[in-house]
Amino acid sequence: MKFLLPVLMFLGLFGGGADAGPAETFEKELAPLEASSVETVIAEHFTKHFSFAGAGDVLIHDHLYEDVETEDGYDFISRVAEVSPYMQNKDLTFLNQETPIGGEALGLSGYPNFNSPVEAADLLKEFGADIVSNANNHTLDKKEEGILRTIDLFEEKGIEYVGANKSEKDAERDRILEVNGIKVGFLGYTYGTNGMPVPEGKDYLVNLIDGSPINQDIEELDAKVDLLIVSMHQGVEYEEYPREEHRQQMLEMTEHGADVVLGHHPHVLQPIEINETEDGREAVIAYSLGNFFSAQQSLETKLGGIIGFDVTKQGGETSVENIEFMPTYVASEEYDNFQLVPLADAAEHGLDDAESVYDGVSSHMTEYSGEVEIVEYLE
Repeated sequence: MKFLLPVLMFLGLFGGGADAGPAETFEKELAPLEASSVETVIAEHFTKHFSFAGAGDVLIHDHLYEDVETEDGYDFISRVAEVSPYMQNKDLTFLNQETPIGGEALGLSGYPNFNSPVEAADLLKEFGADIVSNANNHTLDKKEEGILRTIDLFEEKGIEYVGANKSEKDAERDRILEVNGIKVGFLGYTYGTNGMPVPEGKDYLVNLIDGSPINQDIEELDAKVDLLIVSMHQGVEYEEYPREEHRQQMLEMTEHGADVVLGHHPHVLQPIEINETEDGREAVIAYSLGNFFSAQQSLETKLGGIIGFDVTKQGGETSVENIEFMPTYVASEEYDNFQLVPLADAAEHGLDDAESVYDGVSSHMTEYSGEVEIVEYLE
């Protein structure tokens, strides 16, 4: 019976005894926590990140697709194996698809009216493309059917596109991708279509710079996203620096809300600039990313590269950080054996004085900003 006394003491202390009345209770009304409040707390106290890679013109000349032709089709993928991993490992990847991908049904062709094999879409997937610009001077090379067939392929492969559209409704659709909880908006425009007329009543097919309210578009989409990237297909071919009017236009776009502007069309590299906007952002402008994969033969048109950076969102503010540029080179024996390689490895692929070329690209791409780091290989 040694256990009896402790039990009785426990009941006396905590049970209230035989005369104890009912325990007193308290009631408190709790208002439900709204979802917006939760989002605010998360935004203030948690950091979100993603990594980005973007490259220039995928320009499929006839010499290029003829060189990669096999019994089973067109094997572009094996020719980019030394570079594609540097894009595949990024959270968000962008490319400029310069040529229509209408396939053999529309007749394969090179310059001046391009049409690429359907395997070119597989090439984009191999690069890890999440979104491509299809607004350029070759958009209408195969007329409306070329645009529609190309878009069908993009949709089949799960690749978003911006700049050319299949309908009025498609043109009005916002291009917003959510990456690791960060909303990224895209816009795309071209200076023209090489004199190929836009079909009457179908202005929606391609976004032309002239006639588009670009700054208004930027402001409207900027209000819906955390980061805004604009693709601009303009400039003067083979000039190594942007014309001043184009430079001022792109700087102005950043003041209206563009965080990144990616330039295409010159087919050669132009410097990258970091613009500190009036509202305190550091906006990135790559005036021309050059050719990424093409059959053009001058040294300048064989050079391209990948721009990479990290995006961070914290406390409701989004920033672009760790801006890098990895130069690339299209090696070939004239019009045979095309290979896309890091410029750092170009000596192994026959480029004379490769070290000097690399140094020249490094100096050129950082001429407008010392904040851009030139790297041999992206991590």
